[in-house]
Amino acid sequence: MRASKRALFFVTCVLGSCCEGNSRACCQLTCQPQWYHSPAELGRSARLHRMNDRTAIDWNSLDKRRFFVVGTGLFTGLTTCLYPLSVVKTRQMALEGSQSGLKGAYLTARTVVAHDGLRGLYKGFGTVVFGMFPARMIYLSSLEMSKSVTAKVLAPLNLSDTAAVGAASFIGGAMGSLSSQIIVVPIDVVAQRLMLLGGGPKAGADSTARAVAAAEAAQRQRTTGIHLARQIVRQEGLRGLYRGFGASLAMFVPNSAIWWGSYGVWQQLLWHQLDRWRGHHEHSGGDIVSVQMAAGVLTGCTSAALTNPLDVVKTRLQTAGSIGAAANVAAAESGAAAGSKHRPTWRGVAVQLARQEGVAGFWRGVAPRMASSSIWGTAMVSSYEWLKRLCARPVDAPLA
Repeated sequence: MRASKRALFFVTCVLGSCCEGNSRACCQLTCQPQWYHSPAELGRSARLHRMNDRTAIDWNSLDKRRFFVVGTGLFTGLTTCLYPLSVVKTRQMALEGSQSGLKGAYLTARTVVAHDGLRGLYKGFGTVVFGMFPARMIYLSSLEMSKSVTAKVLAPLNLSDTAAVGAASFIGGAMGSLSSQIIVVPIDVVAQRLMLLGGGPKAGADSTARAVAAAEAAQRQRTTGIHLARQIVRQEGLRGLYRGFGASLAMFVPNSAIWWGSYGVWQQLLWHQLDRWRGHHEHSGGDIVSVQMAAGVLTGCTSAALTNPLDVVKTRLQTAGSIGAAANVAAAESGAAAGSKHRPTWRGVAVQLARQEGVAGFWRGVAPRMASSSIWGTAMVSSYEWLKRLCARPVDAPLA
């Protein structure tokens, strides 16, 4: 019996070939037959394999408390840097008569700064920062847990790495967004309406428009996120804070699914291309960061291009009722025809937009949205992957 065990040990070490590219400690654990290890040693061996691949840290390998605390500060900083692009995008999509394209984005930003200063590019910022804290915790938890569970479910199917990662990330992104929308939608409604306050009249506006802008500026000084939320509830009931909830689900859930699914696919494709070009599978820290940043840019462009029409309709639907909002035109026309004031609907806003501006109307604001999505995507995934590496549990720590 002892001789057979020695023979099995020899064959396992020779045929395993696990020492290539791995640490000596990992080799010592994984080259030995399974009967040799205690459960603790087997768990450590699995952890070493996961830690050796720094791009594949799963939910069970994370220090959850550190992950949430550091992640909150990290993503708050990113939001601070990129928030002005959201303001410009929202005003381009929602305000009647605003120009589209890069030129329109520039003119919109210049008008806001000229009228309100740099503070104008951060309208609604406080509402977003404080309101998104619980939403981010829910989103990130659901994202990572869903990815981990989906990966285990798909493991017996023997899919390719690209297909498996893409599918797990797609489902994880969808579940993360779906679970957080109950908090995100009211924040979105309030923040977007704050974004539309002020900003000054459009270029070439008459005296009436300038008077309206002056009155609006005075109103803006007294309006906070809490004040506006109370006003919405008083005028429209609690339903007002969830205006466009269905539209948000129809936009954010597929957008998140497409984003993370595309990121997983792009990352795998870039790794395969890099390995084919170099002829080996050894990756430095610089390689990891470069691939993740490139995948972030490509993912941002992909998701923004595919979901922009949904975002335009959602934005106009949620900002209906704000001064100058384009969706008010559809509501006013339908109200005049029926003799009463009607709430704008998803279908009504989409039909009105197509009638007034054609197909091009659904791509209003796509330039700043693609820029925001690409920059945010690059910064976010780089920071997110760094956060996961930072919060990964030590090799000898018990599995969560």
